[in-house]
Amino acid sequence: MPDIFDTPLPINVIATCIAILIYSFLQIATLKSLKRYTRKQHFPDQRVFYIRKFFNVFYLTTLLTSLVLIWGIDLQAALVILSSMFAVIGVGLFASWSILSNITASFVIFFSAPYKIGDTIRIVDGDNSMEGRVVDMELFHLKIRNTEGQIVSYPNNLIVQKPTIVMVSE
Repeated sequence: MPDIFDTPLPINVIATCIAILIYSFLQIATLKSLKRYTRKQHFPDQRVFYIRKFFNVFYLTTLLTSLVLIWGIDLQAALVILSSMFAVIGVGLFASWSILSNITASFVIFFSAPYKIGDTIRIVDGDNSMEGRVVDMELFHLKIRNTEGQIVSYPNNLIVQKPTIVMVSE
């Protein structure tokens, strides 16, 4: 009777294990880098949540694509399914393009760090200018408590386009 350990592992199994190890390594390295960066910039942990989610989805998509290639799944059939999914997603995202622009703007705000939670800012927009304290920074918008005490949700894509003044308290 042949011993199970005498048979060599198929290359697909080895490549799958390597892909999963790389995926795990990237997730851990990204999390450590983000934590180090946010500590250096004095960001609260809640601000890292959305950025970490983005990287997790990106790495998972890359892993799944790699597994499809490793296991030799019929690419033509997979491409038909993927193109159909992307067409539906594309129509949905085109209909709401501001979602993508808000997400992109949140990355710009996150990594450029022009202000942080607790800062008082003034958004210069002609007659529609506003001033207030940043109370939360989310994936789609900033929450700002204005001078009347109201919390205003200001879209990230608009705040990136407008001049913003960080008020310095004396």
